[in-house]
Amino acid sequence: MYSDKRLFSSLFLMQLLSSFLVLAGHYTADVDDYIEWTFWETALNQISRYGTVILAIITGFFTAHSLDGKKFSGTRFFKGKLKYIYFPFLFASVLYFIIMKKGIPTNEKDWQDVLTGQTAGHLYFIFMLCQYYVFAYLFRRLIMKKNILLVITLFFVIQYMYIHIIAHGWFGLGIRHFLPTWIFTLYLGHLLYWYRKPMFMFMEKHKIVLIGLLVLSGFTMYFFVMSSKLYTANHLIFVLATFALLVSSAAILHYIVDALHLRFQKGLTFYIYLLHPAFIIYANKFMETNFTIEWIFHHKAISALYMLSIYAVTFAVSAICAQLVNRGFSWLTSQKQKKATNAIGARKLDG
Repeated sequence: MYSDKRLFSSLFLMQLLSSFLVLAGHYTADVDDYIEWTFWETALNQISRYGTVILAIITGFFTAHSLDGKKFSGTRFFKGKLKYIYFPFLFASVLYFIIMKKGIPTNEKDWQDVLTGQTAGHLYFIFMLCQYYVFAYLFRRLIMKKNILLVITLFFVIQYMYIHIIAHGWFGLGIRHFLPTWIFTLYLGHLLYWYRKPMFMFMEKHKIVLIGLLVLSGFTMYFFVMSSKLYTANHLIFVLATFALLVSSAAILHYIVDALHLRFQKGLTFYIYLLHPAFIIYANKFMETNFTIEWIFHHKAISALYMLSIYAVTFAVSAICAQLVNRGFSWLTSQKQKKATNAIGARKLDG
């Protein structure tokens, strides 16, 4: 039977899977520095592109949830984003500047690279999300359930036109750094949030529809893997195929997620996304210095275990980071509340 709790848990699991896919994509990209790709690397790299799109759609879903029917101020909304998104993004951007350039940012160009996520190849996505959160908050009263179908059609056109017709960024950045490249993808998450109950109850009642979506998802995945054309995460046909895969996978997980006893950890997948390239870089440097790393990449079972080991370490460190940040901010909030309570009590005594 459908419930929001099961769906949210299913999407959290999909977030974890997508974070692994993103890591797999960057892992295979680095393999190309050591050996020529085989079909295994090519297929894994193509499949890994689902990861970023799934993350974008689920980000839209949970953003719609956080804004739904709530009347909190912009100060509160953006204070949370500063704590959990913007500050970690800037920290990671400085960290990758140090890793890549063996120094610290000193001049205007260095800091421009830091602020725009140019210090590492994957930070463009977080830079784009920073734009999205501003847009989503400003237009939260205009883009709603009653008009989302019309708006999503408009965003489909905007994303297509920006990628294929306008096809340029600003400030020396590529198009993937900017919200129009992702706006349809992100608002698919809003669509999923607002129509989640009728969609999943319909699939629950009509299993043939769910089976059809699974078959379609399998067929499109085979097509993307075998295609000589490279389908990036921004291709609209790829985005729609990923949406079908996400919805059908979440519907299947809905039946088993209770048995998994998942514990939601705020920020976990975000830190995996931020930190995983650093672990790939240093793992490869260590293996290259102490072993014959090409031997690992040539033996696909060993390569898979090596990749899983990198993910496991990244997962563990990211979980620690998420807990430290969450507990730290919770402690600061509780201290402020205690001070406010004590101040009120003191005023009452004085009165």
